[in-house]
Amino acid sequence: MRKIERLLYILSLLRTNHWLKASDLARKCEVSERSIYRDIISISEANIPIYFDGGYRLLHDGFLPPVNLTDSEADFLLSLLRSTLFEGDKPYSKTARVIIDKVKTGRSAPQTTKPISIGGASPEKDDEYKITRRIEEAIREKIIIEIHYLSLKGEKTKRVIAPYALTFRKRAWYLIGYCHLRKDIRTFRLGRIQKVKMLSESFEIPDDFSIQDYFRSMWGVTRDRLYHFKVRFSNEAAIAIKTSRHHPDEKITELENGDVLYELIAGGDEEFIRWVLGYGKNAEIISPELSRKKIQAILSETLKKYK
Repeated sequence: MRKIERLLYILSLLRTNHWLKASDLARKCEVSERSIYRDIISISEANIPIYFDGGYRLLHDGFLPPVNLTDSEADFLLSLLRSTLFEGDKPYSKTARVIIDKVKTGRSAPQTTKPISIGGASPEKDDEYKITRRIEEAIREKIIIEIHYLSLKGEKTKRVIAPYALTFRKRAWYLIGYCHLRKDIRTFRLGRIQKVKMLSESFEIPDDFSIQDYFRSMWGVTRDRLYHFKVRFSNEAAIAIKTSRHHPDEKITELENGDVLYELIAGGDEEFIRWVLGYGKNAEIISPELSRKKIQAILSETLKKYK
């Protein structure tokens, strides 16, 4: 089974089975668990929200394509189905040909899209793989763990955590759980967890906890005070902003001169600032003033390096 076929099969399994472990998926796909972990990362990097909560689950089914395809969407789908992935007598080749016939039946426009290519697997480290396996076990069995954690500032701490779930956000995996040190729910980047130890105590996840609600008021993964962000985007940045969705609660207003005003109430101003800086001169934070001053300081220090 080729990778793209396996990814589609995994998605199909997760839609109908909400508590599958990596070992279950590996057995059904006839590959190693290590391959399944790489596949899950690939699915997550495609912006399909997936998380682990006693088993791998899809956050929602919103990733599915619409039933009524536009010409460009049909071209893209036909291009994929006609690619080398489904040539000859490979698995799903017959299914691909049936879908091609169905798509062609309802349209007359010629195909214009070139065949797409599927990227390679994401890199991984052996120790991260082992740590992930142990955390998954702790989540399934509801066992409290002790972790050795390295912060972005280089500080090493020991934390006792009740692990609630694993989730993929902003191109990385994170552990969400109750931190006994901070007496609150916290987020830990999986790549910075250096060691995991299973303790003898068990825990129960609060009935009112959900990953959707936990991240609802955040821009990224940082949980802090809420800010009312207002950003003015111009030129190509304005087009990028109004043609994409970046947060469920965002508000986008098109201005008379073609600029876009982006508004959002969320936490995580440093993550938000890094996102805005990625648009360079075509983005300006209007408020809050604190965020403006932080950007001024960042740009001032950056400019010194180029003098």
